[in-house]
Amino acid sequence: MNQKQINRFRYRESGMGQGQTFFWTRATGELRYEEDGREEPKIKRLSSKQQAVLEQRLTQAKVADWKPIYETEWLILDGTDWEISWSGPGGDGASRGSNAFPEEWEVLRDWLYGQCTESGEETR
Repeated sequence: MNQKQINRFRYRESGMGQGQTFFWTRATGELRYEEDGREEPKIKRLSSKQQAVLEQRLTQAKVADWKPIYETEWLILDGTDWEISWSGPGGDGASRGSNAFPEEWEVLRDWLYGQCTESGEETR
């Protein structure tokens, strides 16, 4: 089994007073989307093809290699704060940032929003 494989994650992003959280579990293929202020979460069972694409995105973005913290020197108000935590055969990991992002961050982020929002765009 690949030590960098991710079996589940929690990704949260917030900015401008709004936040969204995604949860994914490999075993069930379930992708859950919660939006601040929305009562019911959106739960989507991924097809095997969608599951494979998500796993490919996690690998392409090299999520398991992300630094614990991404920061910028600039003071930006109402920017984007994000965090992700994951677990897999190699152990647990976490990364977060405020207006600073790892390379390929959008590869995962954009795919998640595309799966869980009506227009495929973030809801802010």
